[in-house]
Amino acid sequence: MRQRTIWGGGVALAILLLAAVYFLFLRAPAVQTATPTRGTAVEAVYATGTVEPVAYARVGTKISGRLTEVLVKEGEDVGVGQILAVIEPREEVSRVQELDARLKLAAAELERTRSLRRSGHVSTSTLDQALTAHAAADAALKGAKARLDEHFLTAPIAGTVLRSENQLKIGDMAQPGQVLFMVGDAAALQIDAEVDEEDILKVAREQNALIRADAFAGQVLDGTVSGITPHGDPVARTYRVYIELPANTPLVSGMTTEINIVVRREENALLVPLSAMVGTSVWAVEEGRARLQPVTLGAVGSTEAEIVSGLSDDDIIIVDPPAGLAEGKRVRPRGGS
Repeated sequence: MRQRTIWGGGVALAILLLAAVYFLFLRAPAVQTATPTRGTAVEAVYATGTVEPVAYARVGTKISGRLTEVLVKEGEDVGVGQILAVIEPREEVSRVQELDARLKLAAAELERTRSLRRSGHVSTSTLDQALTAHAAADAALKGAKARLDEHFLTAPIAGTVLRSENQLKIGDMAQPGQVLFMVGDAAALQIDAEVDEEDILKVAREQNALIRADAFAGQVLDGTVSGITPHGDPVARTYRVYIELPANTPLVSGMTTEINIVVRREENALLVPLSAMVGTSVWAVEEGRARLQPVTLGAVGSTEAEIVSGLSDDDIIIVDPPAGLAEGKRVRPRGGS
């Protein structure tokens, strides 16, 4: 009788132990775990920009009129002062010719008056009037010549005609303020990028820039920060940053780009999967229970985040923590990496 009682008590104890194991472990949610890894963390500032020649000039007009000559095409090399196009100049040419004739008459009258003054046949006031008339005729001619010059669009710098607005043709109308040509050096290129004012203080000269363009899908091209505008755009809240491109860059003037400017690089950073992050914390496993651990974030990439403080290399963290996970809740780790 006593042996049966002891045996029965042992069975009850085993059942209780099994029940405890079930409630403590089998009912505990299984979670995927991992340990932090070491690797390279890169912090970057995002920007967008357009590829432009380092040296270029936009050639426009202050006047309106029809084009009577278009002397260059896109891709042609031009020199400083070379005429690119002509806006109908006939009226201004006639005006210059008329004022040139008036100036010659005024000059002749001035010379005659000076001769008469030397012989005492005219007064000083008469000579003054002749001098004034000559000066006025000279000023009028110079003004007319300046207006005539506006009809001849010339290259302000030497280079290549990079763009001709709407493939200009004889007979097209030009309007004041309209840019008709773009002239520059197509070989020396840079990116004019726009950086948000919140990030501009992180950007400095000589920082590396990683460049992507739709024309080169899947490729990351290199550049270097060469300059930062000292005054931002208060409306767009951006600052212009210039990205120097290497001589062998495949990028072409006019392309739009996306840029990541590398502002910090840490070669031996502590990294965790981005899927382990819950805001600025991670779920860690300590003695079989979940613990929400606050951390200090560094660089955040597309798949991993840098942990500056709050974790060590040996900590076990939960990847893709399940919904409903609570502080102190028992969990069953499932694998680790």
